[in-house]
Amino acid sequence: MADAQAPAQPTYLFVTHGKARSLHGAVADVIWLATAMVLGLALRIPFFALPIIPDEGGYAYATRHWLDGSGQLYHDLWISRPQGIFYLYALVMRTLGDDVLAFRFAAWIASALTTIAVWAFARMWAGRRCGNFAAFAFAFISAAPTIEGFTANAEAFMALPAAFAALALLHAARRDWNQRMLVLVGVLIGLATIIKPSGIVMLPVAWVFIVLAAEFPWRAYRARMAAVLAGMVLVAVPIAIHGYVLGWQEFLYATITYRIASQSSMTVGLAHNLYRLGVMLLYAAPWLLLLGLLLGVRHRETLRHMACRARARLMTRPRVRFDRRRWTNRAIGLVSPAHRVDIPVVRPNDDAGLLLRLWALGCVAGIAMGGDWWPHYLMQLAAPAAIWVARTGDSTVGMLAGRAARRALTLAIVALLVSPFALLARGSIDAMTETLYGHPVYLAQDDVAAYIRDHTTPDDTIYVAFDQAGIYYLSDRKPAYRYLYDQELRGIPTSYGDLISLIQGPDRPRYIIGTLRPGPFPDDSRLFWQEVGQYYTLETTIDGVPIYRARTPSD
Repeated sequence: MADAQAPAQPTYLFVTHGKARSLHGAVADVIWLATAMVLGLALRIPFFALPIIPDEGGYAYATRHWLDGSGQLYHDLWISRPQGIFYLYALVMRTLGDDVLAFRFAAWIASALTTIAVWAFARMWAGRRCGNFAAFAFAFISAAPTIEGFTANAEAFMALPAAFAALALLHAARRDWNQRMLVLVGVLIGLATIIKPSGIVMLPVAWVFIVLAAEFPWRAYRARMAAVLAGMVLVAVPIAIHGYVLGWQEFLYATITYRIASQSSMTVGLAHNLYRLGVMLLYAAPWLLLLGLLLGVRHRETLRHMACRARARLMTRPRVRFDRRRWTNRAIGLVSPAHRVDIPVVRPNDDAGLLLRLWALGCVAGIAMGGDWWPHYLMQLAAPAAIWVARTGDSTVGMLAGRAARRALTLAIVALLVSPFALLARGSIDAMTETLYGHPVYLAQDDVAAYIRDHTTPDDTIYVAFDQAGIYYLSDRKPAYRYLYDQELRGIPTSYGDLISLIQGPDRPRYIIGTLRPGPFPDDSRLFWQEVGQYYTLETTIDGVPIYRARTPSD
């Protein structure tokens, strides 16, 4: 009788709540998951042939020479990353190969494994069909060419341990905060951090979730937070020992000090932050539209009531002038001890929803850390975004009354997820590369590298002014200056003088390759090119890219 009176569970487009799950359903779910993982590969394959990007080239170059013993990390092989990304590239080189296709295939493997964490988290939160849809949403978001989802950037690898850290944390919360599980969370956060430093944001995410998820004495909070930190220490200790062997000061400077002092959101200036943020948001426009669409439909009644109330107030309320004294007194009252406001901690029943929000906020903080706001930074937000789209799409579509409205919203969701792949309409690899990067050197890299190999010996050095580290890797020639990227040249005050002295000195590079960009220096690098004109001869151009050869006494 009680069962007959119980309200029926709602059935939505993406989630069906049931009391039991059959073996047939379990097999079907695994098939859905496997299909989503393969879909992630299929979406990337058309872009695998695009030229190597500077990040891939820099990681691959440093790893190759580290493995063959011809260079030392954080000395002549200098990249501001912990060792994790080099370990991963070394693993790929020893197993899959050393070309760009192998690196990008390995990045897909990492993304496919991340799909499992996304799928499991969404299932724990909202049911099996939500998990299935989240896996498919992640395939589209993580592979989007507008955020370089096809590349082997550090974000693609870092997202794997970060997603499993969130999943393990949710498991721990639902299993009486098992200490071993919390230590595992810390280990996963540590692995994410040594791949890319922004992975450290998962530590405050875990700590805040531990405090907000349930009411316990503070010593219980401290014990659980210490367990997470202990897991991170298990990863940090061997990394620190290796850093000591490589050179402690050099290791600390490359992995921590340089970023804090020279290249972070706090050092690049407000104008730079706003400009780069605006560019990144343009690349994220489809997902911002999706966010606005789902929230707008979900809260349409609330928005309608707010608009009506605002309109009524404007029509009936007399116009008043701004009372500066009144608002000043209010502000003073908020910070005055006599008017202290105690804000209660609200502990929501939805632990997964709380964790997802904290996870997403942590990703945003990680994206903002460097101050560069590159579109590929959004890759670290792909996992929580996919889960949110699945859950919110589920409930929002289920709220609509008519079948036509539900179908229209579903089609809109799918269209916005697929829209970044409109780049395929450009047809050729050259056209897609030009659309994504707008930089002629990308298309000329292979030919430039071949020319350098044919006209130099392995002992010769070259310099690519002032970026495009892929040329070093493709040509297998060492750079004359250890800083490979224009952001580093901009952040290190002595870099301009070092380059001028390098050109003037006897150990100048054999070749200098121009990248058709002004460079990161205040005078648009005019002094640099003046010195190049005195000591170098323009030997050839390849697809518009100039190649300068150092003059010899016979010249």
